[in-house]
Amino acid sequence: MLSLEREDPRAFLMEMVRALKGDPDDGTGKKIENKHRYIGLGPTIAWLLTSKDPSYPVAYDSIASFGRIWDDCQSVLGDVPYHYVSLGVGTGDKDRHVLDRLQSRNPDMLYVGLDISSAMLKLGTQETRLRIPGRSLLIELDFEERSSLSALSEFLDRFVEDEPILFSLLGNSLGNIEDDRSFLQTLAGVLRPQDRLALEVATATTLDKQAVRTVAAERSGSRLYNEFATAALAMYTDLTIDTNWLSYQACIDEDFAIRVEGYYVNRSGGDIPLMLPNREIVPYRAGEGIRVLLGRRYSPQGLQTLLASSRLVDVAADQHRGAVPVWQSPDVQGFASTLMLLQRAETATTVPIVPLARVWGQARSTD
Repeated sequence: MLSLEREDPRAFLMEMVRALKGDPDDGTGKKIENKHRYIGLGPTIAWLLTSKDPSYPVAYDSIASFGRIWDDCQSVLGDVPYHYVSLGVGTGDKDRHVLDRLQSRNPDMLYVGLDISSAMLKLGTQETRLRIPGRSLLIELDFEERSSLSALSEFLDRFVEDEPILFSLLGNSLGNIEDDRSFLQTLAGVLRPQDRLALEVATATTLDKQAVRTVAAERSGSRLYNEFATAALAMYTDLTIDTNWLSYQACIDEDFAIRVEGYYVNRSGGDIPLMLPNREIVPYRAGEGIRVLLGRRYSPQGLQTLLASSRLVDVAADQHRGAVPVWQSPDVQGFASTLMLLQRAETATTVPIVPLARVWGQARSTD
């Protein structure tokens, strides 16, 4: 396992401390950044358990349906002998399916698994490393950072030269990134004409109050997800976690997405001294919330905006509907896990094989 991490670990620690301290003047805006949510054995195990939880359909249905929607899209890759680079290995289930399909085209394929968490890398790729021994390379990397993606690009250029690479960003990881647009633009800049990107996101074709309520509620129904959402807070502070203090809030972000945030709210009735990772103590005031989650369900317009700003076009797309259980929100339609195979616009074929427009239909936004 390699580490291409360019960030000074002291800077990483202080970034976490600053986020947990909040605003320097009044302490508001405390949060756990997305990249800090997965580091460590505790958050890793919590996520691996959550992804298998039927009461958290966002992940469970996405894993269960991935094989079908991948097989529906993969024909556009043809017989090109791709290497495979996975940005965020997660449980490894999806990567194993992709690798099974790609190996027939390229028996000497290299698998590069990346994650910011060394524990996730080892646990999520354990079965894959047994299947293709000697052709798996694990890299501990904060791929949200521009400099890290640049280092990865330089490394891959030297390692595989001009051989084509299939990159993947699966499981709605994009929706959890604070500046998703800037990140996707940077990632698109890594793609060469011969490369492709498999991008999976959670989508909603209807943006209205009912959809907003459902997005806020779809996480709260899973005890395991609530434990994952607070795992980093438990690891990096001295708080004794009570998941009943979790609160999920959602809103329509223009026509772009339904945005959901999770807050750990002090419901003790009094202030709590909060010890930070550097052992500094700050007040955690009664009624104050610490943001522990950011997520999105993108609209068709939102995805079109993201792809256009990154000069990416789809060459194939498919989706699985039914990511929200009927018993939870019978009136909500159009929630899905959507997979796209993308390439740089300047290298795109004239007519995409499965245009996204055929998958999405038309979204609507109402009060």
